[in-house]
Amino acid sequence: MKYPKWIIAVSVSACCTLSWAANRSQQLDSDGSADSYTTESRGEILPEVRVENGKEYLYWPGWNQSKNRKLQVRRERTTHPDAQWWPHAGLGIFMHWGIVSEFEPTGEAWAGRWTPDREKQGEFHPQQEIWDAAKTFNPVNYDPEKWMAGAKRAGFKYAVLTTKHHDGYALWDSDWALMGVRQYLDGRDLVEPFVKACRNNGLKVGFYYSGMDWYFDRDYMNFSFDPNRKMNFKGEWVKTLPKRPSKRWAAYQEYNAHQVKELIHKFDPDIWWGDGGHGMSVEEIRKLRPGIVCNNRDPGSGDHATAEGFGMSDPKFIKPIIENGWWWEVNSIIQKGSWHYDARMGEEIYPSDEVLRKFAEARCMGGNLLANIGPRPDGTYQDQVWRLFDDMELWMKTNEESVFGINGGGPWPEKCNVPITCRDRIWYFHARDHEATEKNPVILKDCAAKPKSMTLLNTGDRIPFSYKNGTLSFFIPEKRKARNITDVVKVEFGSDFDPEPFLFKHW
Repeated sequence: MKYPKWIIAVSVSACCTLSWAANRSQQLDSDGSADSYTTESRGEILPEVRVENGKEYLYWPGWNQSKNRKLQVRRERTTHPDAQWWPHAGLGIFMHWGIVSEFEPTGEAWAGRWTPDREKQGEFHPQQEIWDAAKTFNPVNYDPEKWMAGAKRAGFKYAVLTTKHHDGYALWDSDWALMGVRQYLDGRDLVEPFVKACRNNGLKVGFYYSGMDWYFDRDYMNFSFDPNRKMNFKGEWVKTLPKRPSKRWAAYQEYNAHQVKELIHKFDPDIWWGDGGHGMSVEEIRKLRPGIVCNNRDPGSGDHATAEGFGMSDPKFIKPIIENGWWWEVNSIIQKGSWHYDARMGEEIYPSDEVLRKFAEARCMGGNLLANIGPRPDGTYQDQVWRLFDDMELWMKTNEESVFGINGGGPWPEKCNVPITCRDRIWYFHARDHEATEKNPVILKDCAAKPKSMTLLNTGDRIPFSYKNGTLSFFIPEKRKARNITDVVKVEFGSDFDPEPFLFKHW
């Protein structure tokens, strides 16, 4: 495998030793909050390349092992014909929803895990207080049919719902969950109507399932991230915590396995989106549902990498994934706050132009965007979600060919200042409001041939361009700019242009 010059190659051998902590999840003792998925600007950042079991894996300095593994795939992906839709789908909607949404002080699921900074900022709350939100969580206005009908017209192809997050609250009527709708909502199943709404609207069904369950493990867990200080789930500093019984891990495995079986047998999901473990091995999950797509967030990994946050989906992190031949997806919040609804700022959804541009960037590199919103605790979407859906619906009417049915991506950002998606000799340039203007034109360097034609997809207008010494440049006339949604310019090349170097090899 050939890596860019900026990679320092170091060959090492590695093996995994499984202990209680490792088996539970390497993420259990690493902060998974939204704030933790950023890369500080420190100039050029060079990864280490390790050879493990005959394959090369990148490790980025400053990232813990859990974070690095989110960009790694450690098994051959599924070849089942029912799963091959996934890389072509391109766009999914992620919904973090549950008792954390009800907890008004913060929409952060990790708020119950103590850190000095979190306490200093007033963002730490004892885990028991978050669990207490189960007493008032009651989504009286929950209408997933409205959710999924809106998602469908906006162009989403699959949906992923948090059936159980790390707090342990189960959204389905489970025989095995220790805490969930059976204990607090008289068994009102919140997953079943979601699945039905997805099927009614032609969206593939995805289940987020946490292989970590802090409620199950509450008596033995240290809720402090400082290993030298111990905190119980009540937020109390203690000298010691009870020692886990020797049979605890076996009981935990059985507990998770029964929940996984319940969800798959009852609802037959298309996607298993484990987090902190799948709850069962990939092999066992595939026996239950052979055509399912599993993500990589399990020690046994899965079918695709999961870049978390737009910082982690920077091309320097993604290009090696593509070179390894792996499917990949970026999952990121598109709202203020964190993954779940934050009563303080969660009403604000990112501008439509920004979401569409991030979608184009993922497709340019042959990946999917799983865009997360956190519905309100009453079961409704924020008002701005409908603004986003309306804008996306309008955009899809004229521009969807630029993101669906593609088979390649152009040289962004190495040789072009905007992302490019391709279908053989047809290239699509995606420009935000401030791009493709007279002052900030689109520039493609080392363009191998002069285009036959160039049109603005939104209007069908011809776009003038300059092609000189292998450099292609153009801009969209001011009166033709869409402003609130991303502009797409369609460029057609002739038979003298070779598309082969730009076709995806990892699909």
